Amino acid sequence: MELAIALALALALLLLGQWLTRRATRRHRQALSQLQHSTLQRAVALLQTLQKHRGLGAQQDLANVSQRNGLARELDQLWLNWPGASLQLAPLQQDWPQLRRNPADFAAHCGMIEGLLTVIEQLEDRLCLSDQPALRGLGQACRSLEDLARLRGLAVRAANYTRCPAGLQMQMRELYRRCTGPLTTEPLQPLLQRLQMELIDAPQAALTPSDCFALLTPLIDARMQNLRLSLTSAAEN
Repeated sequence: MELAIALALALALLLLGQWLTRRATRRHRQALSQLQHSTLQRAVALLQTLQKHRGLGAQQDLANVSQRNGLARELDQLWLNWPGASLQLAPLQQDWPQLRRNPADFAAHCGMIEGLLTVIEQLEDRLCLSDQPALRGLGQACRSLEDLARLRGLAVRAANYTRCPAGLQMQMRELYRRCTGPLTTEPLQPLLQRLQMELIDAPQAALTPSDCFALLTPLIDARMQNLRLSLTSAAEN
C-alpha cells in the first residue's frame, strides 16, 4: 500500500514537473516573440528616422539643421536600451554617438542603415519560422524603400551644385533604374521623372536641396507607415 502511494505520488510529481516545464517554455517563447516583434518595430522606426537624418546631413541652413537635430533626439531615444545582445543582434547603437557628431557622413549612415536592414531580415526570418508568416517580405520592402531614401539623400547633396556632379549622377542613375520599371506605381513615376529632368540630367540644377527632400519624403513616409501598420496588425493577431 505504501509503495503504491509512493509510486502514485512520484508519478504526480513527474507529471507536475513536466507541466511546469512546458508552461515555462511556452511563456519563454511568448516573451521572446514579443521582444523580437517590438525590436522589429523599433528597427523599422530607426530605419525611417535615420534615413531622414542622412538626407539632411550635409545641410547647414537653420531650418534643416533644426529638423536634423530633432531627428537626432528621436534617434537617441530609439537607440536607448537596444536589445542587441539579448537577441544576438549587432550592437548598432555603439556607432550612433560618432555618427551623431558627424551628420554629414553619408557613407557611415549607409553602413548603419545596412546593419538595420540585416537586423530586420533576421527578425523577420525568426518570427516567420515561429508564428507570424504574414511578415514575409518585410525586409525586401524595406530595402526597396532604402533605394528611394538613398536617392533622396544623394539628390539633396547634388542640388547644392550648379549641375549634378558626375559621381553623384552615376549613383543616382543606377538608383533611378532600380526604382523604375513595369511595377512602378503612378504616384512615384512622375516624381522620379521630375528628379531626372530637373536635376540628374539637367544642364543646370532646377531643384533646391529642400525641394529634393520634400519631393520624395511624403511618398516614402506613406509607404513606411503602411509597413508599420502591417507590423502592428501582425502583433495583434
